[in-house]
Amino acid sequence: MLINRRMLHRKTPGNPAPTDEKVNPLSYLSLGEAGTVRQVCLEGTLRCYLARFGFIEGAVIRVIRRVPLGGLRVYRIGQAEIALRPEMAETILVLRHTE
Repeated sequence: MLINRRMLHRKTPGNPAPTDEKVNPLSYLSLGEAGTVRQVCLEGTLRCYLARFGFIEGAVIRVIRRVPLGGLRVYRIGQAEIALRPEMAETILVLRHTE
């Protein structure tokens, strides 16, 4: 049986239709860029800590400035501003906004 492109992208039970969304770690966003949180890849206390600041699926986050020491970046999520190290930002997956 020949398989064409339409068959590969067809939505079937157990095989959801693929999306063209480009999900990247938060650390990939540049200064001034925004994205929507898709997943926080942490467990336990750290996940709860970030959730208190609004790092939950669907939240909009923006890179607002860089801190010279330690490579920290400051992010705005809702009304909160939080500085994260690059290692922590790598664990938060976002969908980059295109403006």
